[in-house]
Amino acid sequence: MRIVEGFVMLITNFSEVAGQVAGPVKIVEQGAGLAASDSASLFPFTAIISINLAIINILPLPALDGGQLTFLLIEGLRGKPLPNRLQENVMQTGLVVLLGLGIFLIVRDTTQLEVFQKLFQ
Repeated sequence: MRIVEGFVMLITNFSEVAGQVAGPVKIVEQGAGLAASDSASLFPFTAIISINLAIINILPLPALDGGQLTFLLIEGLRGKPLPNRLQENVMQTGLVVLLGLGIFLIVRDTTQLEVFQKLFQ
């Protein structure tokens, strides 16, 4: 339930919650910290990450499975698929946005690592 609440907060109060969004670098850092301090809490952590990824993947965003499901739903309602060129353009745009977000999060999280900050002090 907290996962759904988190997604709702992300959509409704993005400016307040955006700082709490983490990319793969931060997730690995958190997981490594848990493994070093208390390996028993590593299993629930990985379960939460997996559930979050499943929910994100099913969202109707282009380039994700939810985007494909949306195209199938539209096809079912229309009785015929959208033109291939339109589908390709939507998927390419979604992929560029997702890759851009991923790169942004990786760079932001990397610059916030303690090792990185000590290196450039």
